[in-house]
Amino acid sequence: MHLIPALPSQLAALGDFPFVVLVNVDQREVLAAARAAGVSVTRERRTVRLSGSRKLLDIVAAALAGTNSLAAEPLRRALHPASHWIVRKHRLALNRPQIMGIVNLTEDSFSGDGVGASVSEALGRASELRRAGATIIDIGGETARADRPAMEAEVEARLVAPAVQAMSREGHIVSIDTYKPLVAQAALEAGAAIVNDISGLTLGTRAAEQAAKFRAGYVLTYSHSVPKRRPDSPPVYADVVEESLAWMFERVAQLRAAGLTDGQIAIDPGIAFGKSHDEDLQVLRRLGEFQSLGLPILLAHSRKNFIGSVTGQAPPARDLETHVASALAYAQGARIFRVHDAEGARRALEIASAITMARAGEFKPDGESWPWRAGASAAHMTKSASDKTAPRGQRW
Repeated sequence: MHLIPALPSQLAALGDFPFVVLVNVDQREVLAAARAAGVSVTRERRTVRLSGSRKLLDIVAAALAGTNSLAAEPLRRALHPASHWIVRKHRLALNRPQIMGIVNLTEDSFSGDGVGASVSEALGRASELRRAGATIIDIGGETARADRPAMEAEVEARLVAPAVQAMSREGHIVSIDTYKPLVAQAALEAGAAIVNDISGLTLGTRAAEQAAKFRAGYVLTYSHSVPKRRPDSPPVYADVVEESLAWMFERVAQLRAAGLTDGQIAIDPGIAFGKSHDEDLQVLRRLGEFQSLGLPILLAHSRKNFIGSVTGQAPPARDLETHVASALAYAQGARIFRVHDAEGARRALEIASAITMARAGEFKPDGESWPWRAGASAAHMTKSASDKTAPRGQRW
């Protein structure tokens, strides 16, 4: 199933703006339910295309549930995506942005911001990120760069576990950036709440099984090939988004079989993993379609090379572009943002959230904001200093 959601701006202008849904199973049942609900429907060779408001499509989903159609539950999940991401004892609300700040325990990070093996340095960096607005700290012991050697799992586990333990003791929600089951286990035993696995299950489900065992969150990242290895020839996609979605549905089924619940799983479309920079941009342009799975969308795009292709900036100078991409992605349903610059991300996402999601009246003038300049005239402006102090967060 493939959902093309209405944008928040469209819903704000017209509350029943239609969603488009493409369904390729149980066509007879889908056609009957859609016609009964008054949903616009067309049929192509292997796909039924529905177009209707969320309310009408809910009626279709309910009708399909009565027929035990395979389309019923995916449609319901897509129309009503997860409201929280459950990561051990934490429930991270998805009605606002969640910032995942990066702490690299390496000295060969592509963006040049690794803190090395010092626990105190890592702890200091995590504290800075939290003060800047990060709610999650993502610790990595091995760079994802394909031009750097892989680290032995035992060595990586010994590197990350002390830092994870120290951060967990200080109340941080810690994510471990690894695809290795042994490293995931060591980090989870030390208190990590999330396994951020870039492998895309290309190496099996054992890291996911560790997350399930500890009831931790798990990030499924799209990956065309195994970590730290570029394919011999570039992948060829007929439609990179459609194929990525099909890949995601297959892997999510594997995660459920490995013991993870939908509440624990977040999906990452895999910017810079098995796609050209042009294809990365196509994914970002159509990110809203990843809401088809009904799962939290995590975007790990910070300072990545697609930005360099557009602006020519080197990795350390790409934060501005990162924040623009974050704001645009938020409007398409992304809610978790893995970034280097947490403060810039927080500020960009605050305004993105206000424009995209705030209710009318949420920022209306209050009793203090109007009178402070009532009756102002040019005469006031000739004074060297203001005769009144503007209220904090003035709304006029």
